Parts: sequence; structure tokens; C-alpha cells
Amino acid sequence: MPIFEYACKACNHQFEMLVRNTTVPKCPECDNVDLEKLFSLPKVKSESTRQLSMKAAKKRDATQAKDRMHDRMTYEKSHDRHG
Repeated sequence: MPIFEYACKACNHQFEMLVRNTTVPKCPECDNVDLEKLFSLPKVKSESTRQLSMKAAKKRDATQAKDRMHDRMTYEKSHDRHG
């Protein structure tokens, strides 16, 4: 049971749909059946994609840690003046 990507020719809404043999796909926004099947690439997992994902996650985590530290220092400074 493959999942296909479609674009509605009436409202331009793009969506994915699980299509079985007897299923006639229709737009979930406007119920139109005049659709364009979009070309989609399969997702591939490999060591290089895993490394890229880990690199992005580490960068995100470092940014969040820096933001938390900034917020903590701002909080401590504001309480030191009033305490």
C-alpha cells in the first residue's frame, strides 16, 4: 500500500495519501478528484545521513544550551539587584 503525494489542480493543496487498489484519491480540502501525482524521492538512511542528522542535532542542542545559559544569567542578574 504505497503512499503517494498529490497536488490538487483546483486549490493547489499538496498532500500525501495512502492509495489502495480501489481508492480514488481526492483532495482533503475541496474534495476535488482532478489531482496531479507529484514525484517524490524515497528516504534513504545511511551512515552519512545519520552523521548529518547527529551534526544538526548537536548544533541545535548547543544553541539551546547557550540560550538557557543566557536566560539563567539574566534571571540571576535581575534577582541580585533586588535581593
